[in-house]
Order: sequence, then C-alpha cells, then structure tokens
Amino acid sequence: MTAVELFVESLRKRGVAWIATLCGHGLDPFLHAAQQAGIRLVDVRNEQTAAYMADAWGKLTRRPGVCAVSSGVAHANALTGVMNAWFDRSPMLLITGAGALGTAGMGHFQDIDQVAVARPITKYARVVDRPERAVQFLEEAWDSATAWPPGPVHLTFPLDVQTAPAGRQLRFTSPARVCGAADPNLNEALMAAERPLLVAGSGVFYSGGGAALMAFAARLSIPVVVPIWDRGVVESPLENYLGVIGAATGGPRLLPDADLVIMAGAEPDYRVGFLEPPAVAETARVVRLDGDWQRLQAVERRPFTEWLAEARRRLAEFRASVERTAAEQARRGTHAIHILAALREVLPEDAVLLIDGGSIGQWAHQWLLDHYAPAYLTCGRSAVVGWGIGGAMAARLAFPDRPVVLLSGDGAFTFNVAELESASRQKLPFVAVVADDQGWGITRVGHIQQFGAPVASALGPIAFDRLAESLGARGIRAGTPEEIAPALRDALGRSEVSVIHVPVVGGNPG
Repeated sequence: MTAVELFVESLRKRGVAWIATLCGHGLDPFLHAAQQAGIRLVDVRNEQTAAYMADAWGKLTRRPGVCAVSSGVAHANALTGVMNAWFDRSPMLLITGAGALGTAGMGHFQDIDQVAVARPITKYARVVDRPERAVQFLEEAWDSATAWPPGPVHLTFPLDVQTAPAGRQLRFTSPARVCGAADPNLNEALMAAERPLLVAGSGVFYSGGGAALMAFAARLSIPVVVPIWDRGVVESPLENYLGVIGAATGGPRLLPDADLVIMAGAEPDYRVGFLEPPAVAETARVVRLDGDWQRLQAVERRPFTEWLAEARRRLAEFRASVERTAAEQARRGTHAIHILAALREVLPEDAVLLIDGGSIGQWAHQWLLDHYAPAYLTCGRSAVVGWGIGGAMAARLAFPDRPVVLLSGDGAFTFNVAELESASRQKLPFVAVVADDQGWGITRVGHIQQFGAPVASALGPIAFDRLAESLGARGIRAGTPEEIAPALRDALGRSEVSVIHVPVVGGNPG
C-alpha cells in the first residue's frame, strides 16, 4: 500500500465522505486513491470554491471540511477560503499537491514553499515528507483543526511521497485539547451590574454551547447581540435577542451604555470598537467566556427586566428608522425589502439560508433576521464576498433533505458564477436569489455620500437568468415585487439549481 492510499483510508475512517477539488499538478495519485476508496470528489472550476466549500462545511457541521488542489498558484487561490476559515475559526483541511520532494528547491514545476505561504493563516501546516509518517501528520493536522479554538490546517503532499510504500506507520501522541471555562468573576460582576450586554460570537457555536448560553441569558433577562457575520446560536425568536452588533449600517445604542460586557466566544475586534472607549464606557467591566457553558446555570441574581425593556425600546426605534429608509427607497422600484419579505413568507423553518454580499447582507441582518439560527450562514468575520455558490454546494452536501437558499448580491455572485455548472452537473441543487443593483452597493452608497458620485464601484447589466441557463441551471427573472414569492416557492419545489434574478434599486439601510 502506498502512503497516499493509507492517508486516504485514514480520511475515510474519520468520516470524510467527499472532497472538493480542482485537478492539476501533484494531485493525480491522491485523487485516484480517493476515488478507489469510495470518497466522492466534487470538482469545481476555481480553487477558491473548493476551499469555500470546505470552510462552509466546517461552519455548518463543526467537522473539518476537506479540499484538495494542485500546486503553485492553485495553492494561492485556495488560501482565500483558508483565510476565511482562519478569521471565523472554522475547521477545514487543505491538501495541496506538489512536485517531488527530491527536487524541491531545485526549480521543478511550480516550485515554491507552500507551507510557508499557508502558515500565517493556519493552526498547523507542514510537508508530508516521510511516507511512514503520512497518517501521523494527518492525525496531527486533524486534531489541531478540531481542538479549541478550531481552525484551518494544511498539508503539502509531494508526488514522490504519495506514491512511496507506506511502510510501518510511526506511532505518536495526539495533542491535548484545551477548552476555556466560565470566568469565576462572572457572578460577582453580574451582582454589581445594572446594564449587562451579552455578545455571543462564533465560539459559542463551535463549542456547542448555544442552548445553555441562551437559557442563561433568558433566565436573567440579559440582552444578547451577535457580531455581524459570526455564526449564530439563536435557534428561534427570543425576547433577549437584539440583532447584530458592528454592522456598517449601525444599530441601537447598547454597547456604549452597558456597564458589563460579557464576551462569549466573541473577538474583541472592530465590530465592538476593540472594547475601547468611546465604543464602551470608561467604567464598563468586560468578562470573557470561552466554554463550560453549563456552569452558567449556577449564576444567581434577579433578572435585568427593566434594562431589557429599555434595550428592546431602542431596538424598535432603530428598526422603525430602517423601515422608513426602506419605504422611501422602495418608491423607486423593486427593493431589497421586497426580496426579504418574500423570503420571510416562503422560507420553510428547516431551510438553510446563506447570505453573500455587502448591501443585501446589511438589509438581511437589519430587517429579516429576528433570530440568528445556526442554519443561517454568512461569510464570517473576514467579510469576504463571492463564497456563496461554494457555500450552497457544501450546504447541500451537509443537508441533502433540507431547502438550501442563497441570497446574494450581483457583485458577489459573479466571483465564481461558473460553479453553477459544477453544481448542476453534480446534482447539488439550491435556489439562488440574486439582488441586482448593478454595483458594489454598500461601497457605492458610501462613495456618493463622500464624493457625490461612485468611484470604480458601479457595475454593468447582466441577465442572470439567461446566464444561469447557459451554465445548466434554471433561470427566472422576477421583475416586480409580486413575482418574487411565487418564483421562490416554485424553485423550492424543484430538484435543480435555480437562479432568481431580481433587479433592485440601490440603497443601504441606515
């Protein structure tokens, strides 16, 4: 047995049922071994998409997604998705082919230190340089991807090592897993607080602590917000959930007036003003939680009923202003809110909803999401656009029996639009709703406000319905608000990739 055959068998034993890939230099033995082992190969047209699929699988399932690409620039292309996973702490494994180890550094085809390029945005990166240690390196990478906090890992697998006899695999000891615990000062901090705010980030989702954390917040009537683009854990409408924080289009005034900020699995980044004044009060106390969510049930004090009522009043005022802005913009024609209203009307409870795009993403978070379930997937903390089609393909693989809907802006959709053919050919159906304002909407509005005109942020017209049909998908054009919901309902009843093109007027909330 060769090293790559044993390596692939170890992947199979770990439950890897599919690998996203784009064929090329250095991959032939690996891909053939995977095919022989019965692992499905989902091929794509851009390495970015392969990595986005692995990243999205990790986000949706908490298990590492796997992608395999060829060497050189292909490796660099895939690192877009790896960086996305790095920002969002989603587990994934990038396997990259390479020329023979024996001629590395001598100028063989696409000769570059791929590990060095990947290392800054991975938890673990190395060359599989010994056939008898191939499984060891896979185990180390896998354990690193899933250990707390999770994240992306990388292995470069040279051709001559892949095809070498596996030999007797060396034994090793897996690294210990470490998970944070509830801050012992939380009870004391809550006793002294009057206006706490719970910021629930992606770490809560990846640790599986959402239900316990939400039960704690509900029992004490603590307002809950989610950093925009993070993974949500609010399964159903909840009185405590007050929307996203850190959106470019603003939100109700909560963070600056909180006297206690509970950072639960959340990063102290730009979305919370780096937890520095004036984003937070000078006297505010910050407590960080990164696990052991069940212990929170032991925290006792009276509920913060009055503060929650005030926070909800502020949220209602903010959402009323968003609705006024939307109503004013909608006088000019079909608007993002018409798409969101159709989604609210038609989308089944068990649907997986993916949101890809700046302007449409802002509208969705401010107007559509009265809760933020784990089945709602966005780009993550990197705020990248263009990942959505790959994400939808991964969602279909993760949830074969659930409706999958991608809500995308026109700019984001065109990044990897050729993957509609990949999805159609390999029978990975989903429904894409494309909000087309012929521009990089969120940037264009900012340019108009600052400079009076857009600067390199306008786009030309594309007939997305006809483009979809040319790529093997079903295309529908919804030219009026009344046509959106019927088109969506019809598309959800079909087992094919469907693209609903909705031309909309431009404008952002707030």
